Amino acid sequence: MKATLGSLISGLKKAVIEAQRSVSHQHIEELQQFFIPDQEQDPSQSFPEGAWTARMVGMNVPREVSRNGVVTLEHHQVQVPLITLLPLKSFAIEQVEVLTTLSLALAETPDPAGEDADVLVSMRPLDEQTAEIKIVIRGLEPPAGYQRMVAAYEKLLNAQLPT
Repeated sequence: MKATLGSLISGLKKAVIEAQRSVSHQHIEELQQFFIPDQEQDPSQSFPEGAWTARMVGMNVPREVSRNGVVTLEHHQVQVPLITLLPLKSFAIEQVEVLTTLSLALAETPDPAGEDADVLVSMRPLDEQTAEIKIVIRGLEPPAGYQRMVAAYEKLLNAQLPT
């Protein structure tokens, strides 16, 4: 297999961009499970377009109540947005390493535009030459908009809690 060094690098770049799109798409799918479409929303709208409401779960929160000098524990029902209960991370491809043994040579035909000749890259499958691609995906801090949204839901939750 022969290719120019530029086309090899371009192909790797396209593969990394497509992999990052896939990672981002998975993140959107994970977020979608925490929301339901609003009733007046067009059913053809897909997440995150349109209007969505956070999925809520009812939880009983205990509180101390004093009546006639007797302290008892009562439960107070609060609605908790599910998105506030799980720590979510944003994912991104942080680094790509390509480890390989290649044969490099200058192209035999000169470039008609008078620019430098292309470098040809050769990797023959019959040789013992191998290629490894190492992709490192790390969790990053969620985007600022996501953090503000979760903080707003936490404020609503805190307003429901008994004092």
